[in-house]
Amino acid sequence: MRLPAAVLLVLLAFPAAAAIEKVAARTESGIHFMWWPKVDPPKGWHFDEGSSHHFAFNALAPDGSTFSEAETVMYARADYKPRIPETKSLQSYISNDMGEFKRSDAGMTVSRERPILTKDAIEFQVVAYSPGKGSSGNWERVAYAEDGDYYLTFVISSRTEVGLAGAMPAFNSFVAGYRTGL
Repeated sequence: MRLPAAVLLVLLAFPAAAAIEKVAARTESGIHFMWWPKVDPPKGWHFDEGSSHHFAFNALAPDGSTFSEAETVMYARADYKPRIPETKSLQSYISNDMGEFKRSDAGMTVSRERPILTKDAIEFQVVAYSPGKGSSGNWERVAYAEDGDYYLTFVISSRTEVGLAGAMPAFNSFVAGYRTGL
């Protein structure tokens, strides 16, 4: 698909400090811009392009499955800081996300876990989200960091606690594989 020159100029005007893939997709309502951290899928996982465009994040599924069918999935997104000026820090960004999770399931357990460090020495803060008793929610680990003008969010989400535990080595590899654009 060829994009108009004006769209390409807009994409090139964004700061290039982080390793962020800037994607423009044509939709029924016009062009939709997405920002994804540039990452390679860990061994045994693949990029799901259709789901990535649908959900506006870098969607990964286990080999042999799709993002929408898999028990456990991973994804990454980048939020451009100037688009969320009310968020003044990474801690504020994380607190806002934690609040959203708690609002969706009041019984949810939320806890901090050990950070993940990338090869470029970016520290991702990790938060564990577990559904409340009797809830149908997912078990998730969310890794948060900032790189230049972006807040980064890497997520692993599973319908089962066992599925989450089994995929954690791939998630740790996924996050640790992020490389800054500097």
